[in-house]
This record gives sequence, C-alpha cells and structure tokens, in this order.
Amino acid sequence: MREPSQDAPPGDGEPASAIDPALRRARRATQLARAFGALVALTLGLITLGALVRAHGAGLACPDWPRCFGVWLPEMNLRVGFEWSHRLVAGGISLLFLALSALALRDAELRPAVRLPIAIAAVVLAVQIVLGGLTVLLGLAPWTVTAHLLTGTTFAASLLWIACSLRDRAAPRPRPTLPTGCRRAVWLASALVVLQLALGGLVSSHYAGLDCNEWPTCRDGVWFPTWQGGTGLHLLHRTNAYLVALAICGAWFWSRRHAGVARPLRWAVWLVLAQIGLGVANVELGLRVEITGLHTLVAAAIALAMAAALRETWLRPVGTDGPRRCVVIVGAGFGGVATAQALCDTAVDVLIVDRENYHAFLPLLYQVATSGLSAQDVTHPVRSILRRLPNAGFRMGEVVDVDLAERAIQLADGARVPYDFLVLAAGSDTEYYGNASVERLAFGLHHVDDALALRNHVLQCLERATQTDDANEREALLGFVLVGGGPTGVELAGMLAELRKHVVPRDFPGLEASMRVILVEARDRLLAAFPEKLTRRALEQVRELDIDVRFGAMVDEVDEGGVRLSSGERLRARTVVWAAGIRGAKLGERLGVALARGKRVPVEPTLALAERPEVFVIGDLASVREHELVPQVAQAAMQQGKRVAGNVQRALVGEPPLPFSYRDPGTMATIGRDRAVAHLFGVKLAGRIAWLLWLVAHIVFLAGFRNRAVVFVNWIYNYFTYDLGLRSIVGRTRPLAAEAHGENARRPADAA
Repeated sequence: MREPSQDAPPGDGEPASAIDPALRRARRATQLARAFGALVALTLGLITLGALVRAHGAGLACPDWPRCFGVWLPEMNLRVGFEWSHRLVAGGISLLFLALSALALRDAELRPAVRLPIAIAAVVLAVQIVLGGLTVLLGLAPWTVTAHLLTGTTFAASLLWIACSLRDRAAPRPRPTLPTGCRRAVWLASALVVLQLALGGLVSSHYAGLDCNEWPTCRDGVWFPTWQGGTGLHLLHRTNAYLVALAICGAWFWSRRHAGVARPLRWAVWLVLAQIGLGVANVELGLRVEITGLHTLVAAAIALAMAAALRETWLRPVGTDGPRRCVVIVGAGFGGVATAQALCDTAVDVLIVDRENYHAFLPLLYQVATSGLSAQDVTHPVRSILRRLPNAGFRMGEVVDVDLAERAIQLADGARVPYDFLVLAAGSDTEYYGNASVERLAFGLHHVDDALALRNHVLQCLERATQTDDANEREALLGFVLVGGGPTGVELAGMLAELRKHVVPRDFPGLEASMRVILVEARDRLLAAFPEKLTRRALEQVRELDIDVRFGAMVDEVDEGGVRLSSGERLRARTVVWAAGIRGAKLGERLGVALARGKRVPVEPTLALAERPEVFVIGDLASVREHELVPQVAQAAMQQGKRVAGNVQRALVGEPPLPFSYRDPGTMATIGRDRAVAHLFGVKLAGRIAWLLWLVAHIVFLAGFRNRAVVFVNWIYNYFTYDLGLRSIVGRTRPLAAEAHGENARRPADAA
C-alpha cells in the first residue's frame, strides 16, 4: 500500500501485448473458472434450502409442479415457499451449468481439461433431478432424502473440480510430490465425511433426536442405550462426527508441509470446529430449522474442502522429488515476498536474499519518524513470513553483482549463489536529481534507519529549543521543511502538525507557537497522482492544520541553517526532509543494460530482461515496456510478483510466458487525524471515511498478527489520548552543531 511517487502517476493502460493468444486463453479460462466458482456457491445455497425443506417436512400436495389441481401459484406459506424456492434455484443452476459447460467444451484448448468433470457433473445432475422427483412422490422417504443430499454435494464437488481444472489451465504449475501416508490420511478423512453426510441425511429425514443430551450416555448412566431407530442413527451420526474431526485434523497435521493439500484441509479443520458447535446447538434446541439449515451448509462446505484436498492429492506424483530448479529472489519487500508466496506450492526451491533480515512496511515509516510507532511495529522477520512456505529459505547478505552469463549472484562476503531463475526485487532509493547539498544534508525517508534518524533528530531539536535563548537558533531548530507534495511529504507534514498541536504544548510548553511546518512543492498542486477534486480537498485539509504550503518552489541548496529556494527565498530550518522522488536501486546499474527514467531497468511486458527470459525485474526497480504508467507502489509490486511466479511455473511446464497487466485498485493518503483522501476503484472519498479506510487498509497489509495488533492498539491509544508515546531518543543521532550538521544518517542506497 505504499503511495505512488511524484514522477510515476498511476495508470492501468492495457499493454499492446494483451492480445497475445496465450494471455487470451488464460483470461478466458480464468473467467470461466470464476463463473463455475459462483455456481458452486449457488449450489451450496441450494443444499441449504434443501435442508430447510426437510426440516419443515415440506412437499407439495401435488407432484404436478407448479400447477396444483388447476391452481397456479397456490397460497404461499413458509413450507411451500421453501419448496418453491428450492425448485426454482435448482432449475436456474441446471440451466447455468448447461450454458457454462457448452462454453467450456466449445473451446478446443479447454476441452481436454474439463471434459471428464463436466461429464460427471452432468450424470450427477440427471440423477439429482430423478431423486428430487422421487423425494416428492414418496413423501420425503429417508433413502431418497439421503441420496439427494449426497448427489447434491457431489454435483457441487464436480463444479469445483471444473473450476480448479480451468484455473490450472490458466496457470499451469508442476506439483511437488506427496508422501503415501498423507495421501491415505486424506482419503480416509474424505470417506468418513461422505459417511457423515449420508448419516446426516438419514437423521434429518427421520427427525431424530436423543432423549438424553449427555452423549454417549443417557441420564440413567447407560452407554449407547440403543442402536434402533432415530436414537441409533443419531448416536452413530455423533460418533462418526468425532471420528471425522480427528481424521481431518490428522490429515492436516500430516500434510501441513504441503501447501496445496494443507490449505483446503486447514479450511476443513475450522469448519469442523464450527460444525461441532452447531451440532450441539441443534440437539439442545430441538432441531431448530435455522440451525439445521446452517448445519447442512457447513457440512457441504467441509465436503467441498475435502474434495479440493482430494483433487490435489490425486494430481500429485507419489515418491520423492528429483533435482529441483532454484528461484533466487533479491529483496524481501512487497514484490519479493509476493513472488515467494505464489511459488509456495510449486516444485522449485526458493531463496530470498536481502541485506536485512526483516520485511519493512514502508507506508508507515513516517509514523516511526514522528514517534507514533516503533521500528519493530513496521518490520517483520523474513524467516517468520517464510515459515509456512516449505520450499522457501532465506539468506542474509548484500548483493553486489549479477553474473548473467554464469547465472549467479555475487554477495558482499564473497559468496556466489547460483540460480535457474532470478527475480530482482531490490526496490528503490531516494532520488536527489544531482543536488549534492540535498543528498549530504537533507533527511530521506526510504529506509527504517532513515525514520529512526529523523525521529531522534526531531526530538533533539525540540529538546535543544527549550535550552537556547538565541532567537535565531530557536527559529532554525523549530523549522521543519518538507520537500515534495506527494503522499510521503503530505503525510509527514500532517503528523508533524499533529505533534505541534497535541504533544508539544504538554511536553515543551511555549514552543508550539514558534514551531513551523513548511511543505514545498515544485508543481501547482499537492498529490498530483490524485484527481483534481481530491487534490483541492487535500489542500484544504493541510491548511486546516496550519501547514505553510509553497507551490512552484524548487530547492536550490540546503545548508546548515536551512533551505534556499530557486526564487531566492531562504527558509530557516535545521530539519529538511527530501520526499521529492525515488529512483531504482543501484543494483540495476550492474546489469549492463541502458536504464530507463528514474534509473529503472527496462523489461519486457513479461517482466523478463530482453534476451534473458530467466531473469525478471519487478517493483520499483522495473520499467515495463508498454506500461510506462505503472506506479512505484506496493500493489503493483505484489501483482508483478504473482505474474513472475506464474511465468516461472509456465516455463517449467513448457508454456509461453504471459505479459503483465496492472489492475489499479486506487491510491490513498492521510493528512492527520480524521483527514485523508482516497481514490479507490473510481470512487473519490475525503475526510473521516477516507481516513477510516486508510486505517483498515494499512492494518490488513501489515505483515504479522503481532504487528497488526500493536499498531491497532497504538492508533486507538493515540486517537483518544492525543499523545504520541514513543518519544525516547534511542540509538544513532545526528549532531545538531552546525559544523556537524552534514553527517547524514542515511544508509547507503545499494541493492537489497
């Protein structure tokens, strides 16, 4: 969710290569997969309606539906209404299935992948229709109800199989092997789930319920009092339910290192826990209609999760993997982590290399710089992120060179790391546009160290201002100049203004009136990447905080005492923050290619280097041909990481790569408490609503539950107390004396 840079406005232009046949086939397969996925959801709703019909004992008095003894649409009540809704939805699903199947079978490329599951679904649908008629004619006979439920769930599983097959056709990948024990555990759990569905159908059709609630004993202390009739069915149903729970948990535990199988099993585990609670409530409350319907829905969802796990198990080879390709990812930012996560269930070995051992959430660095959050709140260990990725590893080291001919990267410690595929996601650094004084004296805000150095410097300035009687010195110490009217500059200015308004009067009495926050922007408006209406609203909110905004102003020089603008005006300030642009990381200069604007590496629409299909460049470091307007933001990096992962998978199975196509979800920027602007999916928002959306989005995209919880609690605390509590000067600081002001605390802007 990092905000767009000033020189890279967002855009979602469609690349010319989007007409590529491989991309067209992949898109068609994806669209059909989504349609069949929606049909699965409708089928789950139909199964729920069927449960409500059974719970009500519904069935029309005449089988000649919808005409009953010459009366069309007879008097409706809840019982008849459930029956009619069930039949209407069933008819709609049947028609949609036929239409979607015809579309899929007409495509020669997709036909081999979907022919078998469509045939199975068609046969099951025909059986389901016959059973539905028999269920009405025979008055909800137990065997027809049970068979109807089983075939309905089987139909939903067949639809899921079709959707998954289409997704595999759109994004083929080599599957890693699965141990025989995992395979057997999944099959056993699936068989028990099918038995449980059958028992559930019999129980609901018999309206069974135990006379005693202490399973498996009754109030008289007798264990398993009878296996006859409804009580016996219910006892068997309950006994098997606990066996199902144990079997699914065991299958998940056994296969937890195999992501493709473990993912649906994890869903099944959570659904089983919910199902146990619903089952107890269903008995305690006397088979309430609402709970019965929900109980059946969750049971069907468990069956679908197991069907997905079964499909993965069936498609995976047995035995052990042979030699696997190595994918090396340089950089643990948004793009690098997204690439590794997308490759988690592929038969490759992934290695992330970064000079730091953490993933930093760059959008919140400005809050670290203004004492709102600590550095640990916006960083998360890379190894913790990779725990659930069984094929991924991490190596801490600085990449100093890339040997394209030998397919290896060189680390600063002299080690060489070979690769089969290389993903360069080294990120970016601050762009100073050749102004040596700015680079030497101004603060950047592009790394965690930058934020910590700036925080300590701001607090030092406030502390020193309380100690000096020199008016000129105090003016300089309390002057804060922010260069760049993009999201970083605006957000930092807003936080400094909040600090001046709420914290300085309490901790540094008498300084608030002298503290100045000046925002310098070379263009004629703030947040140039946003629509003009939102930029005007942002300017209003900025000025509400008494921030001095200078438009059309360019910085000529920064010295120990302040900033000299191109107009000749001088701004006295000891704190100058440069947020006026970013450039690609220096690693791009070592690839031996001519760099594009912003020192970014030009890549093909597939994100690969020209004539080097095994080397990909993503994120802030990449300049995609025919995609000049892709913004340097987190969303773009993550989308590019997923596309690179897909192209690696396609290369492993002999498929051509697909071009990258950016889908712009929008941008947002906050300007302090209850102030923000957001442009999301074409909707323009400003004020408190935009601010709340900004809070939610940044909480969601933070890595790690601990970070989300701590940041949320910090924001709640700050909101109600008007306090920024992390104001301790800890760690490296920059001396404030004029002769030492040039010692910049920034890290070297090198590769990851």
